[in-house]
Amino acid sequence: MKLVLSGLVCGVLAFAAPAWAAQVPASSSAGQVAGQAGQVDQAIIRQQAKVRQLQDEVGKQESKTHQADDKLKQQDQAIADLQRQLDALKAAPQGSGHP
Repeated sequence: MKLVLSGLVCGVLAFAAPAWAAQVPASSSAGQVAGQAGQVDQAIIRQQAKVRQLQDEVGKQESKTHQADDKLKQQDQAIADLQRQLDALKAAPQGSGHP
């Protein structure tokens, strides 16, 4: 009877050991997958934060560009006004007598 039980135990161990060994990597790989998923989630969060930061910077640069454009338009208008005044002075009849 002991021999039968020993054989039965050895047989069960012979079949159970590979199955148990196969489950260990599966559970550890599941842990690795979960860890990798967590890392991917963190990377996504970091990238989203970077995108928001870059969008903010682009918005600020666009604002500065619009302000600079407005300033250039004002300067162009001032130059055009001065040019018209200069042209009007050149076209005005010059007085013949100066005191």
